[in-house]
Amino acid sequence: MHVMYVLTRTDPDTTAGEKVAHLTRATVEAGSPLHLAKTHTLRSSGASTLAPGSYQLALQVNGRRHPPALLRITNRPA
Repeated sequence: MHVMYVLTRTDPDTTAGEKVAHLTRATVEAGSPLHLAKTHTLRSSGASTLAPGSYQLALQVNGRRHPPALLRITNRPA
């Protein structure tokens, strides 16, 4: 299995952009569960910027994207 997550910007006044990150690649027996847990810091990089706003977060398993969850990013207090 190849598991990734996709973060998509959904604010109506912005251009939709996707950020895709790799979570894991694993071999699993048919019918056996695969338990995943990961902490991942969301931050801007040289290639993309994470601005405050509305996003969707979806898992993609073996190329098949699953229904997204809504996510709101806000500025952190200094």
